[in-house]
Amino acid sequence: MPSRYRCAACGNLTRFDVVTSRRTRAFHHYTVDGELRVEEEVVLDQAVDAVSCRWCGTGASVEVTDNGGAPGPEAHAHEAPVPEAAGES
Repeated sequence: MPSRYRCAACGNLTRFDVVTSRRTRAFHHYTVDGELRVEEEVVLDQAVDAVSCRWCGTGASVEVTDNGGAPGPEAHAHEAPVPEAAGES
């Protein structure tokens, strides 16, 4: 599943320029006329090189999010744990 992004600078969740590098294996089929058709392409390796926000243009404030932009559990990691009520176990 592809990563979701969020721009912390402007709040954008939907528009990003993403530069990726891919290493693939594919079957190249040339017709008698010399036209190439690429078939059976398999991605062997893929890496995201850069992501920038389409709205404000920054790349420094873009964060990866897996939940559509809502804060995850790590956003509350600094909060103290809630004590258990008396008598619960």
